[in-house]
Amino acid sequence: MGDVTEEEMIQIANNFLLASPPGEFMEVVTDVRGLLPDDSLINDTAPITFREYNTVQMLQVYNGEVDVLVSKHGEVSDTEYLDPRSGQVFSFDHIRQEVTGSRPISGELDGQVEPYRSAIDQAFEKYAREFYANGTSAVYSSKKGSDFVVTMCISSSKFNPNNFWNGRWRSIWTATFKPNGQVSLNGTLRINVHYYEDGNVQLNTEAERSASVAGGDPQATAGNIVKG
Repeated sequence: MGDVTEEEMIQIANNFLLASPPGEFMEVVTDVRGLLPDDSLINDTAPITFREYNTVQMLQVYNGEVDVLVSKHGEVSDTEYLDPRSGQVFSFDHIRQEVTGSRPISGELDGQVEPYRSAIDQAFEKYAREFYANGTSAVYSSKKGSDFVVTMCISSSKFNPNNFWNGRWRSIWTATFKPNGQVSLNGTLRINVHYYEDGNVQLNTEAERSASVAGGDPQATAGNIVKG
């Protein structure tokens, strides 16, 4: 690799990994290792790189029989993630990309925001089931000063390697409001599609949207957010 330093090789390798198409991460890992003069070069950075990829892509994984998301918005620690719907925190192995255990939620959810988060989660789950055949949704909450912040995530993947294509939809909506006040909505939508039969074509696109809807009690707020 000429005058490329070891540090530069590691950076280039990690950039390749983070740009992996949906459903093809482990294949890219294998290919990148084959390009390096010493495939152990990326071993030290693998935990950080794998975690970054898994959380940014919002992997859909099974926690028992329940679909959950590996998302930065639900991150409790480097290896623990919230599943507010089931009341659990699950442990996740980023290298093997699998759930390794779970425990009950204990203090990770704000009691004041929870009635709103729970109502929005119920409405959002129904919406996701109706419009995303392969989708998994999760709703998280926090407080920013006196504002309630509820973050709604959908990840929907379709993998068809036998026909040489894979794809993933990701959307993240953040609702910021005070109880019974107006709700500010901000969303980011991302689509990644890879088609690689007799070629290599990728679609990577992103859009941002915003809206404002009326608030109210938890049920009214949830209904208005989903309609908005």
